[in-house]
Amino acid sequence: MTSETDLGGWGAALDGAFEILLDGKPAADPAAGYGVYYASDPLDEFLFPNPWATPDALSSREPRHLPDSDGEYPFSPWTWRFNLSESLFCFDADLLAGTGPWGDGGHKGPRPFDDAFVADLRTVSSVAESGESLVLGAELGPLLGRHGVDLTGTNSGKLNSWLTVLLRVATDGTLTDAMRAATFTERGPEHLVSIHDMNRVRSAGEPWEERLGAVTHPALRDHLRMLCLSEDDARSEGGFYCGTGHWPWADVLEFAGCSVVAGWGFGESQSGAAVVRLPDAFMVVR
Repeated sequence: MTSETDLGGWGAALDGAFEILLDGKPAADPAAGYGVYYASDPLDEFLFPNPWATPDALSSREPRHLPDSDGEYPFSPWTWRFNLSESLFCFDADLLAGTGPWGDGGHKGPRPFDDAFVADLRTVSSVAESGESLVLGAELGPLLGRHGVDLTGTNSGKLNSWLTVLLRVATDGTLTDAMRAATFTERGPEHLVSIHDMNRVRSAGEPWEERLGAVTHPALRDHLRMLCLSEDDARSEGGFYCGTGHWPWADVLEFAGCSVVAGWGFGESQSGAAVVRLPDAFMVVR
């Protein structure tokens, strides 16, 4: 962001808009860390095999863009850079236990990893009472290499829909930067989505049409209106703002010790982004 942009009031406009979205300025806590996660049903259904799902890529702390599989459209998550090492991978209980479809005679057939991999996975992951294991990319990467599990090969395709993946968007750990990323405003005012560029003019859902009227920057106001549509209107374009209410992947975030600060759904809630307060463990420098 340029100093000229700041002098033009862009930073102040964002601060005011975020305060409206968050229903007031959160209590200051200098020790708190914040992040953004992106999740998608299609991501889980078609993730493997994947050329970037390598031990080195998952272990790397260097943020990276991922291939755009959808083509350009407003509010595309593929404009973000992701921290794969801080992304969350939740393994299904039946997959790890070799039961249900993965058991003897099950239609999925043998798992693309052995019991030794599962045992090691459980030592570095959080394990739920129901048997799911949640692991960071930073911990998963070395396991893949050590056990020779190849998520770039054809055989890994059978894992699709049996891992829930929440990709961590690269931000600086502050709430402001997390909100900028989640609202697609981090690239500055020249990248705002004009409501007039959409197929038809939309109004924000209740009560956001009225609340966003207080946003002082006209283009920012219209941009945020497109991210606060009703659930029905957000099926085709824009997004639905659910705040701290129900977010489809909130159970995984709670499992990780995160709490949702602001959430959005896109399409028929088939994808979404959430700003979260991170647990202290995520602030440890690896």
